[in-house]
Amino acid sequence: MSPLPGLVLALLSLVAWTAAAQSPTERTVRVRRVPLTGSPVDVRVAPGIPITLNFDADIDTQKVELDDSGSVNLLAVSVRSLTLMPVAELGKAVALRVRFVDACSALEPVFSLRTDAAEVDAQVTTYRDARAPELLLAQVGELEARTAACDAEVAALRERGGATGPASWVLSGQIGESGVKVAPLKCPRGASAGGVECGPSRRILADTWVVVSVPLRNPPGRPVWKPGKAWLVNESRRERISARVVALEPEALAPESEGTLAVEFARPPERPGEVYRVEVREAEGSRHLSVPGVTVDDALKPAQKEHGP
Repeated sequence: MSPLPGLVLALLSLVAWTAAAQSPTERTVRVRRVPLTGSPVDVRVAPGIPITLNFDADIDTQKVELDDSGSVNLLAVSVRSLTLMPVAELGKAVALRVRFVDACSALEPVFSLRTDAAEVDAQVTTYRDARAPELLLAQVGELEARTAACDAEVAALRERGGATGPASWVLSGQIGESGVKVAPLKCPRGASAGGVECGPSRRILADTWVVVSVPLRNPPGRPVWKPGKAWLVNESRRERISARVVALEPEALAPESEGTLAVEFARPPERPGEVYRVEVREAEGSRHLSVPGVTVDDALKPAQKEHGP
């Protein structure tokens, strides 16, 4: 079902208020805000009076379930609201189930639709109660998952940080039987290099990591240049791998000074023929650096040099 325009929904609500106001002996129209706590929400409906349910997060419009569709019509369903109206007085309560699009939300709202002789809801705005046990459990689970991921990353960084020489690299598994392979890279000059001049660069490849080393020079009259974040970008798949280490020696390039930039990444899966580029963002400014032609193939090129551990 396609969502009705907001103007139509407003007119439906106006019709509901008008119908209720025509006679004081008819049902009293209510507009309410209710929290979603996991328990069914009691909703009072009446034939001929549409009711709109509003949500504070996107719902899955394909998973709106109505136990008795013959007695209640869904007039409109959108990502943040739905409008319905019973075709007759309900002999028993009818359950309406909704699911949020957010996968982290443990709540699946259930509404109990029933008719009441004295009152009818024209609009019910729902919000997720932060104190609801289901939401608290979901938040705890999410925090535990993040903590586990952080712990694993910290452990890996500690292991790598303790490997300060070739022997430690071998013991930690960072260098295997294939050793280290070095290949030259061409760094573009001019605007594509972000105004920072770069010289002949190198790609250094091991079993678990790849490092791109770039000599740089900051031209005269330019502001101090310092690297920020960096990524290894797959040219064909548009995948981006965040750098584990971005290091510049010295830490910043003053005008007319030279230095060497080294950027380290986890080695991506080997896909023969695929080419990457290194993107480095300036920490404060717009002079970004791009180094294309980075490969991670095992096959050695004629210009490559192989080094043992």
